Amino acid sequence: MSFRCLLVALAVVAAPSVAVAESYEVVGDSIGVGIDWAAKVPSHARNSVAICNGWVLQQLLEPPRGATVFMSLGTNDAVGGALNVKQQVDKIVSTAAAQELRLVWIGPPCVLKPWNENVKKLDAILREQLQGKGVTYVTMSDPSLCDRSLRAGDGVHFNMAGYTRMWQRAAAAAGVPIVLAAKTASEPVVHHIRKTASKKSYKNRHVAHIAATTKGSSPN
Repeated sequence: MSFRCLLVALAVVAAPSVAVAESYEVVGDSIGVGIDWAAKVPSHARNSVAICNGWVLQQLLEPPRGATVFMSLGTNDAVGGALNVKQQVDKIVSTAAAQELRLVWIGPPCVLKPWNENVKKLDAILREQLQGKGVTYVTMSDPSLCDRSLRAGDGVHFNMAGYTRMWQRAAAAAGVPIVLAAKTASEPVVHHIRKTASKKSYKNRHVAHIAATTKGSSPN
C-alpha cells in the first residue's frame, strides 16, 4: 500500500461516524390519519383498514427499512366483533420484521358505543399476543379517552385535542420525540397522507367519513 493510500485509509477510520436520522411514519386506519395530523410525519393510513382485511400489509411495505412505524389498528375489527385475529396479527408482525421496522401498535381506543366491550376484549387479546414479539403495544382503551371533550360527534373518532393526546401517549411509549420538527437536521418534515392525495383533500374525505359513521356505517 502506498503512503498516500495509507493516509486515506487512516483518515476514514478516524473520521467520526455520521448519525443517520431516524425515520417515523404512520400506517393503519382513519384513527391513524388523525394521529398523523398531530404527529406531522409521513403517513399511509386510510379509512376502512382492519386487522382482518390485511390492507395494512401493503402499507407496511411503504416506509423505509428500519423506520419507526406507528400503526393504528383494531377499531374496525372491534365494531364487528372480529376477535379471532391471531393468524392475521402474526402476519402483520412478520411483515414488519421482514422490513426491519420498529413497530409501535396503537390499539383500538375507547369508544362511546355499545361495542366498546369489544374494544376492551380486543385490546386484551392484542396485549397478550404481542408480548415478546418485539412490538411496542400502546393501549388506548383507557376510559379517559372517552371524555367527550376529546371526541368527534360520532363517538368513535377524535378532535385535534384527542388525536394529540393519542400521539403523545404513543410517542412516549416508543421513547421518541413528541414534537418532530424535522426528518433530519436540515430537512423540514413534509406532512402528507398519501402520494396520490393532498392533505386537504384527504382531510375532507375523513370529515365526510365521520359524518357517514354518525349514520351507522363502518367507523374507519
